[in-house]
Amino acid sequence: MIDLPVPDRPDPSPAQPVAPGRAAPSPTPARSLTTWSLALATCAAALLLTTGCSRTSTEVANRVLPGSTLVPDYALPVSPSLSIPLESALAAALVYWFVDPLGPNWEVAERQVSPTLVHLSLRKKRIATGGDGEPPQIVRRRATELALKAGLGGYQLLEYSESTDSETIGARRTITALVKLTDERPVRMP
Repeated sequence: MIDLPVPDRPDPSPAQPVAPGRAAPSPTPARSLTTWSLALATCAAALLLTTGCSRTSTEVANRVLPGSTLVPDYALPVSPSLSIPLESALAAALVYWFVDPLGPNWEVAERQVSPTLVHLSLRKKRIATGGDGEPPQIVRRRATELALKAGLGGYQLLEYSESTDSETIGARRTITALVKLTDERPVRMP
């Protein structure tokens, strides 16, 4: 660390004459930044070590937080010998809502580029059990539906790509496909 001198503070009192035979008062010595940093660190450490000695965190929490819990201490009786705590039932409901095991594994978005050209985008849901082999089937099924809706006999798959989107909470698989609606029979993906 580089020691830089801290400038002396000016003396607020006016200069006084020195009596004969007496030494002149010495100026305030310059302190380095290291000395000031050390003094500040010592004060901070002393402050941190002395805090919390008289009270425990439980006492402070009991004064700040409400006296009762958020979820009451209750058990749901299922049978005479089995009861489920309410906290467990609420946690299971929250996990079920977040994971949504009965929901579709893939979100499908389509964009009509032209009357016979459709761009399909598929995104897999964040938490899924299975469904990794579904994208080709979903693309085929949706292309067939679009061709029938347009009054055409089939489709041709012009482009198909799979990738992974890195997001903050887990990665998600994405699929993009470009489908041309034609009167020919469907051209299957490899």
